[in-house]
Amino acid sequence: MRFDQHFVTDEDVLSRIMELADIQEDEVVLEIGPGTGNLTKFLVEGAKKVYAIELDKSLEEDLAGLEKQHKNLEITWGNALDLEWPEFDKMVSNIPYSLSEPLVQKLAFCDFKKAVLLVPRNFSEIVLGRKNTKLAVIAQTFFDIAPDIEVYPDSFSPPPAVGSKVLVISPKKPKTSQEVIFWEFLRQKDKIAKNALREAIIRGYEKEGRKMTKKEAKKAMEVLKCGKNLGLRVSCLGMDELLEIRQFLDNLGI
Repeated sequence: MRFDQHFVTDEDVLSRIMELADIQEDEVVLEIGPGTGNLTKFLVEGAKKVYAIELDKSLEEDLAGLEKQHKNLEITWGNALDLEWPEFDKMVSNIPYSLSEPLVQKLAFCDFKKAVLLVPRNFSEIVLGRKNTKLAVIAQTFFDIAPDIEVYPDSFSPPPAVGSKVLVISPKKPKTSQEVIFWEFLRQKDKIAKNALREAIIRGYEKEGRKMTKKEAKKAMEVLKCGKNLGLRVSCLGMDELLEIRQFLDNLGI
């Protein structure tokens, strides 16, 4: 199957996704991988605007017809991971399964209300924190994630080889100073880790009305056993390094 696509054909599943999304008439929706438009048809009925991003040009006839019928639908052709996303209130998608991990990571940098995503069951176990992975650390830092219904292969055309699950994802705001620092550190994914962590610590102290100099922050970071890896970019750090940094921040005493 081209582009790892499995289109939902089960009306009950589509109805449940729409129920969870609870789209209001003033909301903007982003759909990644609309495919043949099975879900898109429902989205355009309730939303103010629907942006749909599709890579497979062989589906152009199906989607172009929908776009002509609905003035609130705008189709963009290309790879959703490479494109800049428009501002949106909710993301509602049966995403191509190979995009699950990078899409959720990109979602961490968006300002949105809710995402309802249909993903592989194994992937859902990871982001729900039931498996120890780097992605689990990132997902649990940025999101509140609630599992919903199981979706079986015969609900798709063509059927995938694995079971699927609907997830409801809401952005999480950090509550403690330590969480603020870790959150800001992870969001500097393209920076060298030691610089990103130092800057995040300094900003965390500033938000508490306290001051920490670059020299003091650097000194505090000397206890990190993963220090030799802090010359890497934040995005290149592994799960063990992220967990150690989080533990270090918990003990920082801010």
